[in-house]
Amino acid sequence: MNNKHDILIFLSDQHRGDFIHYAGNPVIRTPNLDRIAADGTVFTSAYSPCPLCVPARTSLLSGQLAMHTEVYTNHGAIRSDNATFLHSLGAEGYETVLCGRMHFEGPDQRHGFSKRIFGDLLQLYPGQEDAYNELKYYRPTISENGCSKIYGGGDHSPTLDYDRLVINAALDYLNEEHEKPQCIVVGVYAPHFPFVGPTDLYEYYLDILEKNDKKDPVFDYDLGILNPRQQIYERSQVLRMRAAYYAMVENLDMQIGKVKKAFDEYEKRRGASGIFIYTSDHGESLGDRNMYAKKTLFDNAARVPLVINGDGIKKGQIVSSPVSIMDIGPTLCDMENCMKAPDLDAYSLKDELENGNNPSRVVFSECMEKKGEQFVPGIMVRKGDYKLIWYYDHEDEMLLFNLKDDKKETHNLISVEPDILEDLMSEAKRIWNPEHIIKIHENRLAHIQILMKWGKSVHPVETERWHIPASSLAMPEKV
Repeated sequence: MNNKHDILIFLSDQHRGDFIHYAGNPVIRTPNLDRIAADGTVFTSAYSPCPLCVPARTSLLSGQLAMHTEVYTNHGAIRSDNATFLHSLGAEGYETVLCGRMHFEGPDQRHGFSKRIFGDLLQLYPGQEDAYNELKYYRPTISENGCSKIYGGGDHSPTLDYDRLVINAALDYLNEEHEKPQCIVVGVYAPHFPFVGPTDLYEYYLDILEKNDKKDPVFDYDLGILNPRQQIYERSQVLRMRAAYYAMVENLDMQIGKVKKAFDEYEKRRGASGIFIYTSDHGESLGDRNMYAKKTLFDNAARVPLVINGDGIKKGQIVSSPVSIMDIGPTLCDMENCMKAPDLDAYSLKDELENGNNPSRVVFSECMEKKGEQFVPGIMVRKGDYKLIWYYDHEDEMLLFNLKDDKKETHNLISVEPDILEDLMSEAKRIWNPEHIIKIHENRLAHIQILMKWGKSVHPVETERWHIPASSLAMPEKV
């Protein structure tokens, strides 16, 4: 087993791809991610397969799009007889370790992890309300409709305190010696709202944002089915929520630095060199187009950071062709000579890691909207510089962007690029069956309705959940 790389995957929650200094953001301070990126390969067009927590994580582990996992909401799970890339690594002798957040629902809290060294933050079973009740007045703040209820600078919040404990557990584990090769997934909740960042960082960013406030980009199209998702706040509120998000990202960067240092020291003690990966499950709209949270196919919600660093990985390489975070599993299986699960929608990044850009790659992301009582599947197709957003039965609202010239996605090119539109629509039609997706989604929701009623009735014991103390519910010191 000595020839196996140790692997550490640091997985954050809701970190948008343009809130990193190395990605061109002049305001954010991310020195640790900058160093890790400079010493590894950066994927600047990495996408969430479904910009919502549970569907994204289900796809990340299984290597399958939501149309095949059948998980489009935060209620659902990988079937226990489906292999994940963690099963593949475990079959080759790896200890697969989960430290912190993964957002599994149901009695299977492993899905290929051989052990868990710190629990999750929210509910472990559908219908289980204890975690939400423990949040008390913070409960509304973990959704887009309530994210403005509490925001500002403070040293405590459910997110900040949970992540401190997750990081401490990871550091303790890396300070121990382990016989087997390790695949460790460190899952934190930041920079997911509530929008509360450490006070000193919050004040630093708020000062910058207020002194350099610029109008948000103006887009030349109607949001169509997404119009009801818009929320209008006073500009001062928007800047404060953004300052808190900036502060949370910098705090996250500090934690990534601590874990990377401990991982490097662990490898040094072993006389080895491992693989370190940083990514997030999805992004955050943060007031762009007057929307907040995730669950849209715009880049602020769908595009995420992805950095691979370590033994055999090219240093200073930038890959701009599109990829998916689902590709992490097949890539690790290739690197460690493991069996891959069948019927994958994901691809190994071995070629990109060795040769750079892959101009033929097409990447998809999915979501599910609702208009009245009707479910409306949406799909994103990214190919080269172009990106299509298409909601079923809303063809008159389709959006086409050239991301090379229009990074903020402000100009809809549907009427001026008919050949590109036809090409990307044909790519979508090759894999997408929205009528079937609606049927399987409705069927899945019927199952979930029963499971939620069961969870409320049976009230299963959640032994692997962090119980939120009153001290974590402190209000921000600075607003």
